Order: sequence, then C-alpha cells, then structure tokens
Amino acid sequence: MPTRHGRHTSKPRSRRRKRRGRNIVWFLVLALAAGLVSAYALTQSTGTSRADDPRPSSTSAGVTPGAGPALADSVVKIDVLGDSYTAGSVEGGRGAANWTRLVGTRFTDRGDTVELNVMAQPGSGYIARGNAGLHFREIVTLRLREDADVVLVFGSRNDGVQTDDAMYTAAKSLYADIRDRAPSARIIAVGPAWGEESAPDFIRANNEAMARAASEEDVRYVDAIAAGWFAGDSTGLISEDGIHPTDAGHDYLAGKIFPLLADAMREMRTA
Repeated sequence: MPTRHGRHTSKPRSRRRKRRGRNIVWFLVLALAAGLVSAYALTQSTGTSRADDPRPSSTSAGVTPGAGPALADSVVKIDVLGDSYTAGSVEGGRGAANWTRLVGTRFTDRGDTVELNVMAQPGSGYIARGNAGLHFREIVTLRLREDADVVLVFGSRNDGVQTDDAMYTAAKSLYADIRDRAPSARIIAVGPAWGEESAPDFIRANNEAMARAASEEDVRYVDAIAAGWFAGDSTGLISEDGIHPTDAGHDYLAGKIFPLLADAMREMRTA
C-alpha cells in the first residue's frame, strides 16, 4: 500500500512528465512547420517545377558530369522568377512537362550548356505574396544568384488591382534589386499572360506600369498581351479553370520563351 509520502509526490511527477511530453511535441511540430515554410520559400525545382516540391532549384541542361574547368566556365546561368505559370500546377506543367524543363532540353539539343535556377512560387507577384508569404523582391533576395548571366521575370496576374504608382514602384524596385544583386545579368521581364480575347483593364494597367519601369531600368520588356500570347483559340492550352496552362500550354510557353533566352545568350556571347 502506498505511503502518504508516496501519494503526495507521485502526482506532481506525473504532471511534470506530461507537461514535458506536451512541450516536446509542440516544439517538434513548430520546428517542422518552420522547416517546411523555409524550404518552400527557398526552393522550387527545375527538375520537377512543382508548387509542392521543396527540393533544390538548380539543375543543369547539357552539363556533362565530371567535365573539366573549361566546360564548367562555359555554363550559362539562367535564373527564372515567376508564379504558378512557371512553377506548374495540378492542371499541367509538372516535371518534364514544365516549360523551364522544355527550354533546358532545347538548349541541350542545340549543344548549349545552361544551368536553370527556377524561383517560382504560386500566388506570388511584384506585390502579391505567394503561398509561402513572399513576393518577387523577397524571393530575389533569398534565391537570385549573384553570378547569373540571364534573369527572366514572368508575370504576374496575381497582383490584382493596384494603383499605377504602386505597380510602377514595385516593378522598378524589383528590376533595380536584380541589377544590384546580379550586375552582369541580362534582364528580361515578361508581363502577365491572359488566356482570353481581352485582358481586364487592371491587368492592362499593371502591364503598362511594368513596361514603363522596365524601360527606365534598361530591362527588356515583353508585353505578352500585345504579343497575343494565348490569344484566340486557346483550347487545350489553358485548363478548365480558365487560368493555368496545361502540359500543352507549357509547351506553348517554351516556344515563346526559348527565343527570348536564346537572344540574350547570343548578345552575351557577342558583347
């Protein structure tokens, strides 16, 4: 039979053990959550181009394993910043079907050695914060390579309704940040694409503000709306949700973006 002393001390010890156990569980849960958010914010894989795949984002196209320094020096580093149009989605563009992977394959097929660093976060934009709570400038701070040769920014229709000043300032600041961080890079900005006949007024207004900022920051700006990307019959290119590209849509994007990057590479080599 337990003594009075035993009855008096056993309950507090039990409570302390329970509290300790709960504290450990909460610590592990919080640490795991923080790790997932950090990993997601810092990575989007060229290998998978998936929104939910937090693996390292740098992969190479055309790089021969074990190649000597001369070949390594010839690698062209391309950093790509974007939203779900770049990351891919459940509607299309995952893994090898992603436009960044298709572009890498095209470079390989013509004998070029490139290394793509894809910094894509669904829901993000110049102002809009994506699924991991970051907008384009913050992603650049975390992931842009200082020795990038070419930087391509694509998007974003996620920014929604903004004042002209807010959109212009966000775009100008982003381009300036990229220039400061990767001073030798050629910068290309592709405006938001719209899969219907006529983009809404706020998308056009944002597009114009971005184009103006790009002109002032010596950034090549590609007006995807004026160029008619996805215009007309986009059946099969845009999914049933009316927003995201399908696998065929990503192939279409690769056909539009590859020439832009190839031009930048040609300019770089002849400069």
